[in-house]
Amino acid sequence: MQKFIAVILALLLATWTLSAQSDEASLTLEHDEGVVTASWNMDESQILTADEAGFVQVWSAEDGEKLTTIDHNGNPLTHALWFSDNISVLSADESGLIQYASSETGDILQSWEIDGMPVALELSDDESSIFVFTSAGNGAIWTTDGKEIVAVSRSGAIRGADLSADETQIRSWSEDGRVVVWDIATGESVATYSLPHRGMLLGVEFNSDDSRVLAWYTDGSVFAYETDGVSVVNRPISSVRHRSFVQQAIWSNDESSYMSWAGDDTVHVWETETGRSEQVVRHEDWVVGAEWNMNESRILSWSHIYVNVWNSIIRQDRFEHDNLVRGAIWNSDATQVLSWSWDGTARVWDL
Repeated sequence: MQKFIAVILALLLATWTLSAQSDEASLTLEHDEGVVTASWNMDESQILTADEAGFVQVWSAEDGEKLTTIDHNGNPLTHALWFSDNISVLSADESGLIQYASSETGDILQSWEIDGMPVALELSDDESSIFVFTSAGNGAIWTTDGKEIVAVSRSGAIRGADLSADETQIRSWSEDGRVVVWDIATGESVATYSLPHRGMLLGVEFNSDDSRVLAWYTDGSVFAYETDGVSVVNRPISSVRHRSFVQQAIWSNDESSYMSWAGDDTVHVWETETGRSEQVVRHEDWVVGAEWNMNESRILSWSHIYVNVWNSIIRQDRFEHDNLVRGAIWNSDATQVLSWSWDGTARVWDL
């Protein structure tokens, strides 16, 4: 009886919370095409967006005024990033054009071209260089003043790439589970290894010191492995399974757990050492993305046209776009959410 009452109270709380919220975004930024990505700058005074019409735009986070436009010649954008100085942005489009520009004037400070559509774009920790890797298997690191540090290439259907935690290596992975590692100083390949699971790899996520890696697959599997940078231990630390393809997985702050989301309409939080499910939130459609807030007390997720905020398994808020949601992020104190969609808008929601 007590359990039944607790369930009823939880449902009533969820219903009250959803009915109490406003359906209106506090800020709506209109674009001519679908929005690919969006982010606040460091002091959250401005918002950077990138769209499929080939434009990077900077907006006032206070009133939504459009401040700057950076043109990518009509090529759909793949990435757009702020520099920590709040006055510079880095962007990439499907043609392989990378542009470093002023967010104040829109002037292009430096540009590069690489063969293939970028699947990874990163700034070095000191922001003196950029890293890019493409679906065609080409990677490069350039200084922001235009000097090439290293260029690498490989074969395979590329799923992703990144820099090692100490920024001494480039890593890329392909659908067949093959990981290739290069030394940045020499440009030489230092390792090629295959992940143990036989299935189509969709992505990997290394932990903070590169001692562990998550790998997820089309068959719904997620594995946590130990790694020394040039191989992985065949026996996984833990393995879990969704009932459909896995969209992505991420580590918790202390790496005692990891979160994954999938085409089975769920987000799961799993204990790293055992693979035990610690939390699950269910949706009406496959989950495109999710992330924790800073202290990992709440989960932000997006599925179909909805953006959801969860407190434990209770949906605290739900916000609606007019078309499929492509991404969402918290602001620094988790009082607002920024989301973007195929409907041609980026929207800010108050919590």
